Amino acid sequence: MPSLVRAQDGTARTTSTDRSALSAPSNGAARLETAHHLLLSEADPRVHLFLRTAHRWALVAFEGAGKTEAADRLAAGTYVGSVIVSLAAEGELDTADVKVAVETLAEVRGEPLDAARFDLHRTICSSPVLHELPPLVASEIQLRFLLQLGIATEASLWRQDGGNIEPLLTLGNGAGSRRARATAKAALRRGSTLSLLGPRTLRAGLVRRFRTPVAAVVARVLEPVGRADAYLAATGAALSTIFERELLLERSTEREQMLVRSSEQRLMRVGFDLHDGPIQDVLALGAEITLMRDQVYPFILDSHRERAAGRFDDMLARVTELDRHLRELSRSLESRSIVTRPLGEILHREADSFAERTGITTRLEIRGDPEAITSAQRIAVYRAIQESLSNIREHSGASNVDIRIRMRRSAIEVRVTDDGHGFEVGRALARAAQRGRLGIVGIGERVRMLGGTFELDSAPGGPTVLTFALPRVAPDERLSFL
Repeated sequence: MPSLVRAQDGTARTTSTDRSALSAPSNGAARLETAHHLLLSEADPRVHLFLRTAHRWALVAFEGAGKTEAADRLAAGTYVGSVIVSLAAEGELDTADVKVAVETLAEVRGEPLDAARFDLHRTICSSPVLHELPPLVASEIQLRFLLQLGIATEASLWRQDGGNIEPLLTLGNGAGSRRARATAKAALRRGSTLSLLGPRTLRAGLVRRFRTPVAAVVARVLEPVGRADAYLAATGAALSTIFERELLLERSTEREQMLVRSSEQRLMRVGFDLHDGPIQDVLALGAEITLMRDQVYPFILDSHRERAAGRFDDMLARVTELDRHLRELSRSLESRSIVTRPLGEILHREADSFAERTGITTRLEIRGDPEAITSAQRIAVYRAIQESLSNIREHSGASNVDIRIRMRRSAIEVRVTDDGHGFEVGRALARAAQRGRLGIVGIGERVRMLGGTFELDSAPGGPTVLTFALPRVAPDERLSFL
């Protein structure tokens, strides 16, 4: 597992004396650069990408804070906190990583471990990265962090549902005990923490939703309890943001579903209209061409009959191909199977069908579980890939297409790349809009309607890369908080 602690392969770890010998670039951010060099020197190479990404963001913080000594201290805290958040979001954080992070932050800033520990905890609680994760995942990370920091030996999150108190999360032996339940219930009833006798005590931190207590974090903490109360208060405040966000999401769920149903009903109507209108007209046109061929054939000179027959056959073949395309389009506009059938199966079928029709080599890679997403997200992913392939077929001249889908803990990421001749994005979109061809624009709007991001990158000569991401919010996770 990627870690801030290099695997025990015989490599000697950097000692305190060695650390002081490390030199940092002369940009004024001495503490930040020292922390970066220390972690780079000791971390598993697979963590280096996280370290460099956090370093870039910390430099921005250093610049924004005025490039002073105080800014350097702030940037070092931002850097270490960003690294820990990134590891936690990927499910790769363990107690050893947290220990290294706290020690590094304390050393480069010349402060006690307790101060570095609480500042790191505060940074984690306020991180927007965790707030973008599914609620249960973000909540578990924040509770587990109390254990990894050595503040608590067990932690749990309890929700108030009417007169009942139910556990949402339990970490550690005894976290779901009757005493933990009683502690949560008493804290919610009194609006304050509750202490039980013993060398280790149970403490509670309230979680509010728009000032109303709705849940409680209960932890069996180590002495001193006053310090632990500060940690629980910060954790409760961070979870309050999640509960408030979930309430807003719940209120928008009905509207989202209504919008999705409306748009999909319109697409289904178009599909039915295609079947009952243009498809039938094409069939009638084919019959008319056949009749005309039979009627005029006797009057054609013998020397021209073969050529005329060939022309009629060409027209009938084009009509047959048009009928096939219209029927495929009509079937593709039906969305019920997108919701009810496995998304991975549908996407592989779409990719295989595209490759068979066009002769373009098509590769599809799906990492993670594509089923644990909402119906609106399933439809958005399918429609976006479908429209991308349609544009590639009509305009790109490509011979290879790569579709990569990654189901991360925080987002659903989709990337479609083709090796076609490319185009100037701005000019092409403007021309498409003038002609009323808004397929790519429609993808972007559908993605943004679901809170996602969309980007199209291309240039003459290619390649063309379409990427979009949707926030990962599973239906069961949302409902569990309500």
